[in-house]
Amino acid sequence: MGLTSGPQDRTPQELVTELRGLTDVDWPTVWSGPPRPGQGLDMWCAQFGWTPLSFERVLQVRTETGGELVLNAPGGGWAPVNAVSHWVWSAGAETAADNPAVLAEAARAWPVYLTAACSALGEPAWEGAWDSEDFPDSVVGGEIADQEVRIEEQDPYRLAYWLPPSSTAPLIVLRIALAVGTAQHDWDGAANLSVQFRPRPVERGAV
Repeated sequence: MGLTSGPQDRTPQELVTELRGLTDVDWPTVWSGPPRPGQGLDMWCAQFGWTPLSFERVLQVRTETGGELVLNAPGGGWAPVNAVSHWVWSAGAETAADNPAVLAEAARAWPVYLTAACSALGEPAWEGAWDSEDFPDSVVGGEIADQEVRIEEQDPYRLAYWLPPSSTAPLIVLRIALAVGTAQHDWDGAANLSVQFRPRPVERGAV
């Protein structure tokens, strides 16, 4: 019995460094999407200081600060990009009996990483837990189940978002997601903390 950690967990300071390193990225070019693998892709990544790592289904890149980003596009293509994700931290249970410890570890990690993110981004527009009465479902759109399922699964376990400070900046979402069944202790569960960058929500009618 016990807990496992993610293979590429970042420290709070590494998260700060990563967020600051992405401040001046040309996001409109990112949203337009990369070319297919080849010299053109290398040049496209180089303008952001990124190195392409994996080309299967989605593009994964390494940043100048050592982090790894996943560029997500709808429909299995490469463009346009609708989200850029960065793995931050995780805790997994070896057995279902360890799930309460996973939830406790997630509750402990959240304020530490949230404080780190705030040091780079300022105060979030909203921050809270799965059972918050004012949980902003519209910000995360179709990626979150309806209220009844969200409360039953306690997922997202924690969430915070920062609105774009300019017309070209992204919406930034920090959240802890739970593996299905973690809250109910049905089987060995997990909690995963990630940060995601998305196009301006006003362009999709959200927020």
